Amino acid sequence: MGARVVVRSPVMPGTLAIIGAGFLGREVARGWEGPVIATTRSGARPEGLPASVSVAPLDLTNPHPLATGPLRAATHLLVCVAAGRAQDKRAVYVEGTRRLLDAVANVPWRRIVFVSSTSALPEIDGWIHEDCEAMPQSDRGRVQREAEAEVETWARDRGVPWLVLRLGGLYGPGRDLGAIYRQREVEPLPGDGHVPTNLIHVDDACAASLAALRAEASVTGIVHVVDDDHTPRRAMYDAIALARSLPPVTWADTVPSGAAPHGKRVSNLRLKSALGVRLLHPTHCRPDPCAVVARD
Repeated sequence: MGARVVVRSPVMPGTLAIIGAGFLGREVARGWEGPVIATTRSGARPEGLPASVSVAPLDLTNPHPLATGPLRAATHLLVCVAAGRAQDKRAVYVEGTRRLLDAVANVPWRRIVFVSSTSALPEIDGWIHEDCEAMPQSDRGRVQREAEAEVETWARDRGVPWLVLRLGGLYGPGRDLGAIYRQREVEPLPGDGHVPTNLIHVDDACAASLAALRAEASVTGIVHVVDDDHTPRRAMYDAIALARSLPPVTWADTVPSGAAPHGKRVSNLRLKSALGVRLLHPTHCRPDPCAVVARD
């Protein structure tokens, strides 16, 4: 998985099916040049989705056969579902993805892109690249890795070009970094907070998704989608507190003077070399990290 490749020229746009038109999906719908079919669990139109996008209901956990008829006109498939708090993650990501792919197996797809997470990576101390085969320790990460394997196997068996995008934590307008700021009642926070952040602005996640969908058929594998910035969580929380005129967060453990951050630092080199993505927001820890970044 994840062989290094270079994009020479983009394919012509076709009809895009987006499974999960949420925070990221609706941005991709705005950026796609051709027709778009988006699905939500209920079929309700998400706020901010362009009127030109058709919306269909599709619940991956529904025990009945999936109603995938509207997707059969599509040429490109983007799966970017997010399990709700009350949903079983395996039922959504692994079993739901398997059911979806089986239901659309006869569609002549030009490309499938599956949005995963950096939680699929193990907790190691240092840089981590796409060729890392070590399994994550968390149940969430193992579920993500299983879902990725479902997509790879399905696509390889049918000769469908595929990419898995492992996204860092999403932030941006409507989901600024202040939203992840922990409240005072849980202090001191566990650990020392001196671990790298692996985040990605929604604009750049959208650019990565569009580049993956447009890539040549020879482009397959895994791509990590994260900022250049890996400012330690402790420093980011301090910046957020300063921007809010609040006292800094306290941590259970201290950090020795001059100590280097410890924990996984996800590389984005392949995002740039294989997909040619130039980050619009390479750094997230600005003087005011809570500020909403305006789009051009």
